[in-house]
Amino acid sequence: MYFRIFISLLAFLFFIGCASSSQETKDDFEQIKQLNVSSLELTGEALSNAYCAVCHIKPDPSLLDQITWKTSVLPDMRRRLGLINAEDFGVAVGEDNDAPEGIYASETLINQSEWDLIEDFYLSHAPEKLPVIDLSSQDLLNLDEFSLRVPDYGEKRPSLTTLTEVHEDSQVIFVGDRHNQLFKIDSKSFKILDSLRIPSPASSIRFRHNGAFDLLTMGFMDPSNFAIGQMNAFSAEASESIMLDSLRRPVHFSFGDLSGNGEEDIVVCNFGHHIGSLVWFEKTTSGYKEHVLNNRPGARKTFLDDVNGDGLLDIIVLMTQAKEGVFAYLNQGNGNFKENTWLSFHPVFGSSDFEWIDIDGDGFKDIVLVNGDNADLSPILKPYHGVRIFKNNGKNQFEETYFYPMYGASALVAGSFSGENKNDIAVISHFPDKQNELLENFLFFEQLSEFDFKVKRFPELGKWSLLTINKGDVNGDGKKDLVLGSFDFKTRYAFPPVDWVPFLILENDFEN
Repeated sequence: MYFRIFISLLAFLFFIGCASSSQETKDDFEQIKQLNVSSLELTGEALSNAYCAVCHIKPDPSLLDQITWKTSVLPDMRRRLGLINAEDFGVAVGEDNDAPEGIYASETLINQSEWDLIEDFYLSHAPEKLPVIDLSSQDLLNLDEFSLRVPDYGEKRPSLTTLTEVHEDSQVIFVGDRHNQLFKIDSKSFKILDSLRIPSPASSIRFRHNGAFDLLTMGFMDPSNFAIGQMNAFSAEASESIMLDSLRRPVHFSFGDLSGNGEEDIVVCNFGHHIGSLVWFEKTTSGYKEHVLNNRPGARKTFLDDVNGDGLLDIIVLMTQAKEGVFAYLNQGNGNFKENTWLSFHPVFGSSDFEWIDIDGDGFKDIVLVNGDNADLSPILKPYHGVRIFKNNGKNQFEETYFYPMYGASALVAGSFSGENKNDIAVISHFPDKQNELLENFLFFEQLSEFDFKVKRFPELGKWSLLTINKGDVNGDGKKDLVLGSFDFKTRYAFPPVDWVPFLILENDFEN
């Protein structure tokens, strides 16, 4: 969200550099102070290894073009190290950039001559331009096995959807938008059954029995450090009660008994901005008790599962900020967790979404991941964006087994769409190459055999800007359909106003 984005656009607001929580950044700065490299004659490469690797995996110069390094990413990294010079006149730094104390160094941690060597190393080794993904060479078929349904409400208003979810029992689609509304829509007729005013844009929903549901709302959707997000419980009659508040731009929640006391606990991804966290709330007799698992921003999505067979629920999370990666928090019992790094990515990787699913049918759950966040310091097309599968060897050790390039890949769902007990993948891009007539903002990966996919496109979807994707049986035929949420800032300011198209349906026509 995105998020990265929603994330405000769930995928849309992820920061490059040492964009970690205030306390952990202070710890990083303390490590930098101990480097004591000023008395050594080091090259720019050696200095970058020393400085850049403290806050995150050191990015290789080849990951960005020379102009992006020179005008955007390197200046931001320099300012975070406390080195301010004449070219920064008029640039918001530290508190002026809404950054809490500790995000930018309060003292100069590197001198100008050392920085000049680092900058020269990056600029001399970076390409003038990144390689391109040749869309014309991709052997893509049209996705004829799905039918597109587009609602027609005859209403002129912006399409700024942040949440789409199917309640299969009632055949109702829930749609949340940036204007703090939640709609209940009949999935067959598209008739709006109800419209609820909610505290802020919705990011995640969990259905309970008898029409009740829990809703997570972000507070401010745009980059912000304010902790005004909430989790609210709604009854079937739409009455509302606050379950959790003071959440920092939360984008996802999960539920399960983590403490082993028979009560349902809650895991919340506080995506945040400069600061954020991954937390779990323990259900107690007096309410919910908060426990912090990771106090860095960028927590995007979690799955709760017993990954080591000890009978205790563990937490798998995708972190999408400077220290990007997939982490497992192994339940040690008595409310204690141990962090285990499963995957680590460089800070311009752009992690956006993932699924925890046995994609190849070998009995072990794998990681299916998309990376394509592209809205911050380096908004250029990146050939390493796309869809990746990390195969589980049965010991929760993961190796990248499949990669398909896709500019701006931002969200996905996986499951058995084509039948025959095979898992397929559907992916959207919020940041496609909009200058290419072969715009790819949706791809479907039909699995023929283990890691052998037939990739299909749906060209008509290029008319819309897609932010969310979810699956569900919208017509009661027993097959999973796709619900796509439309989010396009251009519709906010369009004149004359444009038709409101909050979501689109791809109905599954596969012969199962």
